[in-house]
Amino acid sequence: MKIKIDRAAALFSANSFAAAMLALFIGFSLGLPRPYWAMTTAYIVSQPLSGAVRSKAVYRVAGTLLGAAAAVALVPNLVNSPLLLSLALAIWVGGCLAVSLLDRTPRSYVLMLAGYTAAIIGFPSVGAPAGVFDAAVARTVEITLGILCAGLIHSLVFPRPVGAVLSARIGTWLDDADRWALDLLTRRPDGEVDRDRRQLAGAATDIHLLSTHLPFDTSRLRETTAAVRVLHERMLLLVPALSGLSDRLAALRAEGREPGPETAALIDEAAAWIGAGSGWDEAAPLLARLRARADALSPDAAWPALLEVSLTARLHDVVERLRDARAALGHIRERSPLPAPLAAAPDVAAKRRLHRDYGLAALSGLAAAVAVFGVCAAWIGTGWPDGAAAAVMAAVFCCFFASQDDPAPAIANFGLFTLVSLPIAAAYQFAVLPRIDGFPMLAMVLAPTLLALGVFVASPRHAGSAMAVLMGFCNALALQETFNADFAGFLNANLAQFVGLFAAIGVTRLMRSMSVDASARRLLRQTWRNLARQTRRNDVPTPAAFADILVDRLGLLTPKLAAGGGRGDLVGVDALRDLRIGMNLMAIQRARPSLGAAADPAGRLLAAVGDHFAGLAARPGRRQPPPPTLDALDETLRQAVRRPPSPERLGGVSGLIGLRRNLFPDAPAYRADAPEPTP
Repeated sequence: MKIKIDRAAALFSANSFAAAMLALFIGFSLGLPRPYWAMTTAYIVSQPLSGAVRSKAVYRVAGTLLGAAAAVALVPNLVNSPLLLSLALAIWVGGCLAVSLLDRTPRSYVLMLAGYTAAIIGFPSVGAPAGVFDAAVARTVEITLGILCAGLIHSLVFPRPVGAVLSARIGTWLDDADRWALDLLTRRPDGEVDRDRRQLAGAATDIHLLSTHLPFDTSRLRETTAAVRVLHERMLLLVPALSGLSDRLAALRAEGREPGPETAALIDEAAAWIGAGSGWDEAAPLLARLRARADALSPDAAWPALLEVSLTARLHDVVERLRDARAALGHIRERSPLPAPLAAAPDVAAKRRLHRDYGLAALSGLAAAVAVFGVCAAWIGTGWPDGAAAAVMAAVFCCFFASQDDPAPAIANFGLFTLVSLPIAAAYQFAVLPRIDGFPMLAMVLAPTLLALGVFVASPRHAGSAMAVLMGFCNALALQETFNADFAGFLNANLAQFVGLFAAIGVTRLMRSMSVDASARRLLRQTWRNLARQTRRNDVPTPAAFADILVDRLGLLTPKLAAGGGRGDLVGVDALRDLRIGMNLMAIQRARPSLGAAADPAGRLLAAVGDHFAGLAARPGRRQPPPPTLDALDETLRQAVRRPPSPERLGGVSGLIGLRRNLFPDAPAYRADAPEPTP
């Protein structure tokens, strides 16, 4: 097998090795009890991007201090009741894990670290509770030392700023959005446009998470954090706008129609504008013509004409959001002046909200607590001398992989590659290390193995497996200032690690694991409940705030639907449709005060749609709302098109048209005159 090593991976590996050796050397010099903890921590904290290293470092230090404080508070007070102490530590681990899973940003490290750091300090101190404070101080110093060394080396030696990577990712995202728009506007034959471009939703969330490291970055992009927030907001709104544009074009063609000459000319003009770079100044006349065309709405318009109006409104949204996004990216990359409307936007920019699954977070925390307490009960019941290590590893394994749908395979894979590390560590422990003396020789003999593993850690494809080997190797060596080769101790310590691993796998499979299909259904049900709740709210969020969670869920759902293959009730599920429905509902709610007489049927419509999605969430299975919902929708639309022109009316009419298209795609065409009641 030929392995290609790029410069970035080699540099990352060299920096990580330098950080680990610096931490180990200082640990030896300070006489720390377990200096190898500093070396292992340096590798755990190391990231290819220097800003990410610093952000993780800050949060990990905070989590370590919090976990150490919890151990110091619990152990001396409960040490006379081992089972009660074990239960308290297990609850602490599970509670911290559950809360950390509700925050998918780097801040989650604080509580996750607080959870298993308390276990790392607390369980080994059970046999010597009087020394728990000293142990807490020592572990905190060792871990903090590794964190500081990693942050220092990765920041000073050829740092790779977050800003450059983030700018490139945003540019790629906007290029993909441009291609999606051009595919639609130039009528390229591509029946898979929507399916392929759902990946933009997941990429938008990835870009947001990457941007959370900007405050810790050293690049000049850190000064443009506000512009990045504005840009991300436009990205969130582009996904439903492009999807809606695609749907309206498809609806017109389903009617056997093409856009009229005036609309077709605007479509061609928009395509040329995108192809020319989406300039800010050039967008103004195009937006004005699109708005005028959308406002030219006849009260007696037939269904194809209404579709064309909605298409024009969606095209206006696409042009406006692409214009803003390109202007913000120009400011970020080239420091070009930020247009005045965008410069004011950061002051009111909403805090980004990502998907949270409270039930799954609580279940993950409960599973971790049960695994930890189960190992503790076996340890206490048998009097096993190395049981503390098993309890610690159960906590660590449950925490590390809790964000996955089924953590058990990942835990098992980590254990397998940890097992691979043991023969390597044994060869060092009993054949290599007894023959060397002094730190320079130690660093030299460790270099080949650690540098090779570091290259694989830099690869997203191999990072998990390589990190398992690396951590297993470092912990199995357990390097101390004074060398002591103890085969029995080596064997027992690593046996305890695998007891904790098997406990984590068993409890996780029993309580927490779910299939990809089950996870997809769970996300769908949460989206449907979200839509049902929104129809009953009196307050209407901003478009970006509403799109935030829906776009994030779309990004999470798309790979699950692809991996699951659309089996059973997931066949034909279109997550983009739910996103469009959500944005249409919000547009109707925002327009409702301006609809006058249409407000009453709009209220009945929203209630019916809310009941529909509440029913879907309770009994999954894609089906249409009952016919009275369509009647209420058409009556609301008839009254809305008769209102005086205004931006609110246009938004409401376009939202009603979109809602009809997405809830009743096969219904007979809308009629401007109310049909006679059936006798």
